[in-house]
Amino acid sequence: MLHAQRSEGRFFGRRVNCEQVPVLPAWVVAQVFDDPEETPYLLVWKDSVGTVRECVHITAHNSDVPIATNELRLWAERDVETGEVEIKRVDGTTDIIRTLLRPLPRNGGSARLLICPDCLTPRRGLYGWEPDEDGRFNTSVARSNWRCRACHKLRYASEGGALVLRSRMFGRSHCARPEPWYPDVFTLREETEQTGT
Repeated sequence: MLHAQRSEGRFFGRRVNCEQVPVLPAWVVAQVFDDPEETPYLLVWKDSVGTVRECVHITAHNSDVPIATNELRLWAERDVETGEVEIKRVDGTTDIIRTLLRPLPRNGGSARLLICPDCLTPRRGLYGWEPDEDGRFNTSVARSNWRCRACHKLRYASEGGALVLRSRMFGRSHCARPEPWYPDVFTLREETEQTGT
């Protein structure tokens, strides 16, 4: 079923909220670059009952591919490209993601952002699943390459009045916005200690 709207303007149809999808946050990638030993990291996403739903290894990567001119136009003049990370799933599929540092307006700090490989826009997080058009349910998802929320056509839970509860008896009330699905982060050392190998 395609996206559509009811008469009140509320969304219905195929809908996957970004809070229901594993997100690779830029602050985790920053840990990889800040690690002086360049230790590989293991990221594990578990569902509410503790079942592992996604698992990746992430390491710093250097392909020495020059930045295309069309990419530079999308970034601020002060942005600095700072390297790449390799994200490898258990099934062997790999994504290479570029990063950049964006200076913050105060106190000389900077924020690391991930560059979406599709739209080349710097983002605070990339998502590893997308809506499954062949899925059985309107919320069915399928694993995909790591891309931004807009490229995967994911929505926020708060969009379209989805968090507004309507009741004839109690009127309108609001649900709390769900938290993003962040991973548990382990270094290779911690992973080895936990598995005992």
